[in-house]
Amino acid sequence: MSDYSVNALAKSPGSHPNSPPSCYSPCGVENIFTSNVDIDPTTLQEIATGLVQTVKNREEVHHFAVLAFEDKIKRLKSTIEGYAETYERAPDGYVRNTMYPDLKIPLGEGSYAEAYWITPAHDGYVQAYGQEQGPLDAPYSLPIYARAVYSSEPIDPLPAWFYQLLVGTSAVHTNFAKAAHQLDDWGVAMDIAHYRKLDDDLSCINAELEWLEAEAGAVRIAKAICKGRLELARAPKQLGHMECLATPFVQQRNKQLAT
Repeated sequence: MSDYSVNALAKSPGSHPNSPPSCYSPCGVENIFTSNVDIDPTTLQEIATGLVQTVKNREEVHHFAVLAFEDKIKRLKSTIEGYAETYERAPDGYVRNTMYPDLKIPLGEGSYAEAYWITPAHDGYVQAYGQEQGPLDAPYSLPIYARAVYSSEPIDPLPAWFYQLLVGTSAVHTNFAKAAHQLDDWGVAMDIAHYRKLDDDLSCINAELEWLEAEAGAVRIAKAICKGRLELARAPKQLGHMECLATPFVQQRNKQLAT
């Protein structure tokens, strides 16, 4: 290394005595020593101080990197522990699905997973988790229905008392629904609630249809009255010169009616 390069490492005469030391990399120092045999003590001291500062800086960077990795490891361990807990026991409010073995969770691309943990939701649905899901996953909402009970006995239609409880007053239906929720088949309670909602929806639709029918009747009457006024005014004769604008089919039908 030339004298100019060595002297450049020394502090300038105007530098502050308490200014922070420069940082030198080991490779840079090695090049200095290789290129310069005779280095003055002041420069050697500055080089040594720079190397010490470099070590301190790298130790600090390493310390923060270790802290970042430790934090990431803690978060990953927490995630693994959460999944492991779900595998061993049901989430709060859920039970192991033994009632609906055919209940599947869609995973996409035609693949499905077993609904392992379930809890009743509303309107004929249950919330479900797969066996490989954990607390960080959202549950799936799946529809369930009353299970068919196969027997040699014929299937009877719903009796009048059952139908009355299905669509009865709120107090009666509430007790009826509570009894249905005690059954092993949640689908019965779900279908009871679903039937009542559909019955309410149908009542609303029928009421609207009745109102629309009444409106249609009023419009039909008003239309007939308007038609009568045009006939009394003999409007076709007054506007007969406009008949050419009608389609040929209408013109031919008018001629047939005239004969």
